[in-house]
Amino acid sequence: MSRIEAPQIPDLANHAADTPWVETPEGGRFFVNAVLVAPELIVVFPFALGVALRAMGLVQGPTVFLDVVPWVAGHAIPYVAWLLPIPIWTTLLNLKVASGRIRVVLFGFLALHSSFLGYAVLRWTGVLGAP
Repeated sequence: MSRIEAPQIPDLANHAADTPWVETPEGGRFFVNAVLVAPELIVVFPFALGVALRAMGLVQGPTVFLDVVPWVAGHAIPYVAWLLPIPIWTTLLNLKVASGRIRVVLFGFLALHSSFLGYAVLRWTGVLGAP
């Protein structure tokens, strides 16, 4: 009868040098932050593109392609913004351990989350109209 051997536990100290950054705990947290900022980027991209095209004089007035997503988001953000402390919290946690260019990107994520939360607070308080 053959003996069944227990699986070997990987040596994490030596394995860290071979592991791609995205598979480390820090990389995983960054990935979570990137996923949480994606809905905001979907709103910001057409809004910024519309502002740029209007500034260059290439677009006048509202357009179906550039203004629908920001318009819908402007009405939806006050109702779903109570979730924004979650990505703000995870970004702050990741900022504690991040360094270099990743830290710069995380500050961008934090600015984006904070601006959306600020917009929601202004809508909640009636400064920008009722939600």
